[in-house]
Amino acid sequence: MERILITGASGCIGQATVAWLRARGADDIVGMTRTGEAEGIECVAGDVSDRAAVEAAVQKVRPGRIIHLAAFQTPDCQAQPFRGMEINVGGTENVLRAAASLGKGLKRFVFASSAAVYGSRDLYVGANVTEEDPCRPPHLYGFWKIAGEGMAQAFEMETAVPTISLRLATTYGPGRDRGLTAAPTTAIKAAALGVPFAVPYFGREHYHFVEDVGAGFGVGATEEFAGYGVFNLRGTTAKVSDFVECVRRCAEEQGIGDQAKVTLAEDADVFPFVCDLAADAIVNAFPEMPLTGLKDGIGKSLEVFRAEVKEGVLTREGAGL
Repeated sequence: MERILITGASGCIGQATVAWLRARGADDIVGMTRTGEAEGIECVAGDVSDRAAVEAAVQKVRPGRIIHLAAFQTPDCQAQPFRGMEINVGGTENVLRAAASLGKGLKRFVFASSAAVYGSRDLYVGANVTEEDPCRPPHLYGFWKIAGEGMAQAFEMETAVPTISLRLATTYGPGRDRGLTAAPTTAIKAAALGVPFAVPYFGREHYHFVEDVGAGFGVGATEEFAGYGVFNLRGTTAKVSDFVECVRRCAEEQGIGDQAKVTLAEDADVFPFVCDLAADAIVNAFPEMPLTGLKDGIGKSLEVFRAEVKEGVLTREGAGL
């Protein structure tokens, strides 16, 4: 397999993607991070908002496949709008322009988009929200992901390199630690630590187990595909209250039911993002795309976090509790 370059490789999704690729025999993976460091893989330094640095990194690595994950999350974009624009819009342009310089040596480009391109669930009348439904983003992060998708499509038109944009909603599981939708993962950590935690919103949410997200980007980067495509990543929609109850049940099954002090906040707001993401298109394009059920994903996550608590790796302070 060709060398794979992953921007944002040190993040939660980056680590999950590396793990999936390695488990399937990919051993020539290079990460691009601002520090030039990511656990367990070779890295080059490069801030995606610095075009010269990105070009130098891409020319040094000369990858055959690129997975572009580096981005500012929603809270950061709202707090630092111009910096968010530099990274999420300018950074994506920089990576795409550098990728174009590789010519026929590049076989695939995968862009991390987001379900934030959609509006709230009540704007859509269908049973599921499909890739054909209109984009109505409620905040800057969503607009910038739309811009990224447009640039990714332009890149494929310009270079004929097969290109994919993957839209995902709430990633949960080991490694997730930031942003509003980190709350489900924090709930599992709280159960492992035996401390109270109240999820700050209610309603329905679309969940992706982190291993499935890593697999999504791995499959998108390596399986046969032609042209340009934008896909909702496979996931599960459930009530937030059901997710919380599943955390409690998993804790009971693992013998720590008395530690699962997870609830919904009394002043909780309704969950602001879309759910019920249709997965027909991605399953048709990539039949092997996995889907882990909530109970299995929460149970696996709880086991990992309990081990980290025992080892002293996961602490109340470190979990933001």
